[in-house]
Amino acid sequence: MAGENAAVATLPALSAAETRAAEALLARAWGPGTSVRAAEPIWDRSHVVRLHLAADRSVVLKKRTDNDAFGAEVAALEYLGGMPEPVAPRLLGADADAGILLMEDLGPGASLADSLLAGDRSRVRADLVSYAKALGSMHAWSMRHPGPPAGLPAPSWLGVLARGQEAFLGAAAALGLAAAGAGPEIDELSLILNATRYQGLVHDDACPDNVRLAGGGCRIFDFETSGWGPVVLDACYLLAPFPSCWCFGRLPAAVAAPAMSAYRGCLEAAGIDLGPSWDAAMTAALGAAIVAWGPAITRALQDDHEWGTTTMRPRLLTWLRSFTSAAARSGVLPGLGVLAGELHQRLSARWPEAVIADYPALARPGAARVQVPDFWAPQA
Repeated sequence: MAGENAAVATLPALSAAETRAAEALLARAWGPGTSVRAAEPIWDRSHVVRLHLAADRSVVLKKRTDNDAFGAEVAALEYLGGMPEPVAPRLLGADADAGILLMEDLGPGASLADSLLAGDRSRVRADLVSYAKALGSMHAWSMRHPGPPAGLPAPSWLGVLARGQEAFLGAAAALGLAAAGAGPEIDELSLILNATRYQGLVHDDACPDNVRLAGGGCRIFDFETSGWGPVVLDACYLLAPFPSCWCFGRLPAAVAAPAMSAYRGCLEAAGIDLGPSWDAAMTAALGAAIVAWGPAITRALQDDHEWGTTTMRPRLLTWLRSFTSAAARSGVLPGLGVLAGELHQRLSARWPEAVIADYPALARPGAARVQVPDFWAPQA
């Protein structure tokens, strides 16, 4: 016992019980005798820990912070482990009683956030395509493999949409806009999304820092908010762009278009037809994003606060414009499209200082650039 306690004392990131549970999972995955030599938090997240083992091996341990998030991540990783070409870390094991899961350590490497904030245009284009292919491969595979897996809920975006409706309509009304007519179409958003045949595993927070880029490919991680539902909730991140992410900036259509083409190519190669119903579903996903941010629109009427690379007002204006453009192209949700267009016009006049800045890697000469947050440290 004395020796065990001494070993655990060198692992401040883990308790003694967590260390024993982790080693038990490693024994089941790799055989007996695998011990944890050291443990260190990843970034500033105390619940995400890299475990160093013998022979220069390592794994990543995540601690439960929320029962639903823990169950969703375990279910998603277990399900995605069936893919022949992995797009997520391999799940090595989970102990619900101990509240830990172990997964493959993806190792060092850059994220899409690194590309956008410290790369160049050619690197961003290539990395966006890799990101889009990873999402597309995951979606196509899950759409061809019936689900949902046990323990995987509906995507959280759908719940946030329902909670944001009142605030969104209230913000429009506060600006003197006739908002009531759009209410029925907002009610239709969930119906359109849930009725679409494009159902699969949704990451639900497909942000630029939740991926690892290495060897010309992309791996996606952090499935805490994942669910089973309309995959357009992920795909729209390339058009919005990134409606749940600290790493936000202007994403030119010319840069996003090859990535969206690569994404569509993954689905089409799997025999998934992307006809007019896909465009309607994408429009609904972009509409869901702006309605879900209704409370933020209400707050931004009074005060603009910083989040990551910029403040809220430029984001809200960008997401409104993305939705109105999609609604005009697809011809669906015309009433909500008109309201969103009027809201964009009114807010643009109210917020003349709101500048939609460029990512440093994509910055135009003389254009404003997003700020690089102090907490971000670039990876090669």
